[in-house]
Amino acid sequence: MSIPMATSFPPTSARPHAVLLGLAASLFVADAGSAQIWAEEFNYTGAPDANVWSYDLGASGWGNSELQNYTQNPANVRVENGHLRIRALNLAGNLTSGRIRTQDKLTFQYGTIEARIRVPNMQDGLWPAFWTLGNSFGTVGWPDCGEIDVLEMGAGEAISQNLVNRRVYSTAHWESNGFHASYGLSALPPQDLDNGFHVWRLEWTPWALSTYIDGQWIWTMDISNPASFDGEEFHAPHFFIVNLAVGGTFTGIFNEGGITAPLPADLLVDYIRVFDNGHTILGGSALDVEPATATPRQGTGNLNTALFCAPPIIGETMTTFIAVGAQPYSAGGVLAHLGASTLPFGNYTILVDPTSPLVFTLPLTNFVGGTAVWNTPIPADSNLAGLEIKTQGVLAGPDIALTNAVDLVVGS
Repeated sequence: MSIPMATSFPPTSARPHAVLLGLAASLFVADAGSAQIWAEEFNYTGAPDANVWSYDLGASGWGNSELQNYTQNPANVRVENGHLRIRALNLAGNLTSGRIRTQDKLTFQYGTIEARIRVPNMQDGLWPAFWTLGNSFGTVGWPDCGEIDVLEMGAGEAISQNLVNRRVYSTAHWESNGFHASYGLSALPPQDLDNGFHVWRLEWTPWALSTYIDGQWIWTMDISNPASFDGEEFHAPHFFIVNLAVGGTFTGIFNEGGITAPLPADLLVDYIRVFDNGHTILGGSALDVEPATATPRQGTGNLNTALFCAPPIIGETMTTFIAVGAQPYSAGGVLAHLGASTLPFGNYTILVDPTSPLVFTLPLTNFVGGTAVWNTPIPADSNLAGLEIKTQGVLAGPDIALTNAVDLVVGS
């Protein structure tokens, strides 16, 4: 991977300088025991979940001379086939696309963020992005709120190099002494990225921002001393934005005639997940919404059917349903330790409700890399069909939780 390094940080001479972290920090990988604490899996059909997502609408150029009109039309924004689909269209000279955000509804400060995304063919003029803004945007505006670009592609530089479907960019923007400051780098994976899904990751700690594509490092920025570069924006809650722009300053294309990318064009998002890295703080109104009822999914191999439920809330229980008649089945999951270096061995329990006296014991005998996997048989009993399974959200103290997703597997 070719990663051009800036000689100064930020590159604007009127700004204070900070220091890039060294190689050890740039190769940081999240602890395998990090617990998933929120996810948008897009396992439904229709408009994006209104408890989580809002639309940005209009054709104002969005400060970047963009050419499209953002709409909430299902032709532009829809969830289907397990993916969020944002589609750019050109109907009789009317360029439309979509942009959605989690402002006030789902916010996070620090954490490990993973998003599995397929970008469209951007040759030339499309500008897909997965990024964050500080949740203070509504009151302080930009750049005072701060911005973290996890994925940006389609730059004019990449177009001129004939690498528009390959070169990726990560950039931070903030306010420094009353001015806009920014710092970013680009990376060049060995192949074009528009022919399949790729995993984009942001590692955000109190010390650094780092981004990755498919596990390969793109960029790191030291935020450990915010007073040195006026970077308090990176120590406050942010929200997600996903969009597909057409034209604009990033692309260097400012009129419809310059757009040569094939339209319609789809930006597909398979999932967005948040993992606790020991510092993560979640917020927003979506956390007050009751988790959706467990939904079926198809298993593989000798697994016939599985059910999964929403992420746990520490101190509470998670629920899902059995609906399998008298077939034998088993319950399995992953224990994740949130902070301490060892996980106590012992027996943990699954409670069967509402009235059954059965209690299934899970002997925990191994602990590797922060997690322990367990699986225990549950007897074939027609009286269990349709009953809720409640799994303890706190299994052995306040720093241990059962992570999403718990599978109740039929025929294993």
